Amino acid sequence: MGGLRMAGRVELAVRGLCQLVLVLTGIGLMLALGANVIARYIFETGGFDWAQEVPERLFPWFIMAGVALAVQTGGHVAVETALYLLPRRGAQLLLLAGHALVIVAYVMLAQSSLEVAEIASIERSPVLGLSGAHGYWAVAAGCVLLVLGTLTNMIRVALLGPEGLPREGGETAVT
Repeated sequence: MGGLRMAGRVELAVRGLCQLVLVLTGIGLMLALGANVIARYIFETGGFDWAQEVPERLFPWFIMAGVALAVQTGGHVAVETALYLLPRRGAQLLLLAGHALVIVAYVMLAQSSLEVAEIASIERSPVLGLSGAHGYWAVAAGCVLLVLGTLTNMIRVALLGPEGLPREGGETAVT
């Protein structure tokens, strides 16, 4: 079952990257927001000017890493009524077709995000002077991770049937 091993390795790499991004951006968000709250009470001028821009730049990365991680762990909302009405092979084919459509949609969204990032790159934040493209880069990178997660789920469904889908908590039939 080389396909399952490969899918497992890709999932492990994506999971590790997402967890790293979540930890780093989460710490950055907490530090910036916490420092700003404390500064409001200490300084007469209020908080730090930069403390509003930092979360605006980190939050999209935090969200996209969480979304990509949710694909692997079965944490997304799913309507599976049709799957229970179909025979096992029909459910498997429906899942494969659905996964293929999702992959196409994420590729298109990644491409569009990069196009918009190019346009937004001329904008600069007022205090830190950062490019306005950061959020769009986060969406594009997240879409790439979502494509990988959906592809590994698709491999599992193709080889194992509907039982290969991850269930909430991240369990899959075979890793």
